[in-house]
Amino acid sequence: MSWQRTLAATAHITMHPAELVGKQRPMTDYRNHRTYTPTKTLKAEKAIKDAFRAAYGETFADHDGPVVMRISTNRPLAKSNPKYWEGRADLGKPDWDNLGKLACDALNGIAFKDDSQVDTGAVTKRPRSPYGTQPRIDIYIEYFVEEYVKEKK
Repeated sequence: MSWQRTLAATAHITMHPAELVGKQRPMTDYRNHRTYTPTKTLKAEKAIKDAFRAAYGETFADHDGPVVMRISTNRPLAKSNPKYWEGRADLGKPDWDNLGKLACDALNGIAFKDDSQVDTGAVTKRPRSPYGTQPRIDIYIEYFVEEYVKEKK
């Protein structure tokens, strides 16, 4: 008796945003006594939502099985950086965990019912590319179905 996991579907989107943004912390407006999400975060989440909807619509919105999510990013060198830095590890902001949180929160209710379904996730920040290339985000999602199988005696 055991649970068997079967790959049901996959999804992949590629985006070229103006800049890579991670999930930012909520801000507090003490004058109006309210908390709000920073504008950069809202715009980045909307861009991810729109790209996924354009590619897949609401196809996976009701998926309630486990999900594996892989995110890969690529940023160009700044113009002021020397050319020999090309291929150097991307150690700058945004942090890998904030990139993952941004993508999961943006796709919540669109690519899956809830981001708690993501049981395996990975974020890769690729080495810096030459100046002049655009930033890039690749999001790969694998959808699984689990079923309970009794062993035969």
